[in-house]
Amino acid sequence: MLAVFLLAAATQFFCWAMFSRYAFPTTDERATEEAKPCSPVSVIVCFRNEEAQLQSCLESILKQEYPGGFEVLAVDDNSTDRSAAIVHELATEHGGQLRLLQPGPTKPGKKDALTFGIHNAHHEHILLTDADCLPHTPNWLRLMTRPLRAGAEVVLGVGEYSAEAHKLVDRFQRFEAFYVAIKYLSFARLGLPYMGVGRNLAYRKSFFLRSGGFSGHADLPGGDDDLLVSNNAQASGTVCVTHSGARTASSLVGSWAVFLRQRMRHQSVGFRYRPIHQVALGLVALSHGLFFLLGFFLLFSAWWKLALLAYALRLLLLFSTYRKSGLLGAAAGARGGFKASSPPVWMLPIFDALLAPWYLVLGVLGSLPADRW
Repeated sequence: MLAVFLLAAATQFFCWAMFSRYAFPTTDERATEEAKPCSPVSVIVCFRNEEAQLQSCLESILKQEYPGGFEVLAVDDNSTDRSAAIVHELATEHGGQLRLLQPGPTKPGKKDALTFGIHNAHHEHILLTDADCLPHTPNWLRLMTRPLRAGAEVVLGVGEYSAEAHKLVDRFQRFEAFYVAIKYLSFARLGLPYMGVGRNLAYRKSFFLRSGGFSGHADLPGGDDDLLVSNNAQASGTVCVTHSGARTASSLVGSWAVFLRQRMRHQSVGFRYRPIHQVALGLVALSHGLFFLLGFFLLFSAWWKLALLAYALRLLLLFSTYRKSGLLGAAAGARGGFKASSPPVWMLPIFDALLAPWYLVLGVLGSLPADRW
């Protein structure tokens, strides 16, 4: 047992040392001036029954400070509330900059609606977000599409959840969202891009078309963001943008049941990742689980001091990584204001320990047919 624990601990030390270095680097991503003029951008927002938040989302996008010109495509995925009417009213105010698209009947998930929006986009550079998202700053559009102007094909951004997190589920949702971001950003910077989040993702229209769109996984309701990246993105053409000014914030679900269903949908598409991605992520998850499980048993043995030391060392790396992300207060290059609504520091190791059983539950339930969710 001790040998397995030490192997799991070594794997975790390596992973978190890597995460701390690569996930959220402290360099200012706006430091250098752009050599090329800003190209026009198509911003796509798919929505279904989002009348409570859609107007705020679209208005925040339309207020973006972007010198290259941009259009906003609001794609109605068969809403039955006033969402479409809200877009129509805003489109009247903003002329041709905002367009309402209605693709008609679509399959479950948003792939059909998103495909319709991309095919109707006028510009090569595509920026995606969700109807419940708000950009952090008026520079979001410029910062997220800047790598595209420099030649990149895919830009992975950070989609946070609202800082107004008071319930336990809200705090855990924010924590887990950063954990997901820590992994996909680190892997992408190491040459293994395996996913992005549709709340904040950019790519070239030609990349989408050359990849065949979502045809390779059209049978799944999910995977419009991660499977497109996992199956088609190349290391040399993928760039991560983590500056706080380029982030978006989504509404918290406020319910364990809704949060669980949301995460199950995402977890259920993991079996379609490339084999190398599945192996790498599997090793991270397995070493995480074994580290806590075996470490717990070692606490009741003669090796209890070794187990505590290993946990303390890993916890230092964990704190360092999450602080750089902005979750634990102001970090280099990050805006302030997170600390008051972030999880108390003492909650971080508890949430970290809960990730192992959490992903075990997601893995089991996510393997069920979608109609069982």
